[in-house]
Amino acid sequence: MNNPLQINKLSGGKYARLVARARALMELQVLVHNLLPEPLNTHCRVLAVRDETLILATNSPVWAARLRFHAPLLVKQLYDRGTVKLRTVRVRVRPPEKALAPPPVRRQAALRPGKSGVAALQQAAQTISDPGLKTALLRLANRENFR
Repeated sequence: MNNPLQINKLSGGKYARLVARARALMELQVLVHNLLPEPLNTHCRVLAVRDETLILATNSPVWAARLRFHAPLLVKQLYDRGTVKLRTVRVRVRPPEKALAPPPVRRQAALRPGKSGVAALQQAAQTISDPGLKTALLRLANRENFR
């Protein structure tokens, strides 16, 4: 059987580089969050750092435009702190993941009125003066799947 390992126990071996990179990205996320103004920082998350480019994601085009406006200042602030050597910031729009939809509701079988319901429809049809409505009620009472 496959035994999963806890992330904090993957410090050695072939996973060490992956864990170190994930920790560095989490620290960078916290730093970027603190450097960006409210409420922009709540709509932004760090995706990656590649070739001196910080790749950020926002949840809408509006926040992406605002983040692009703040990008040069963010690059300068990160450079001044000596955390990451960057030249540019790329912004991607990634809507938040939607929660899984609940399973479809199973339709219940249609209720059948039985003999008393059919008799009630026929009796109601006899008391109505409108010929169209009277015909419709009689047709409904005489439907095969209604009995």
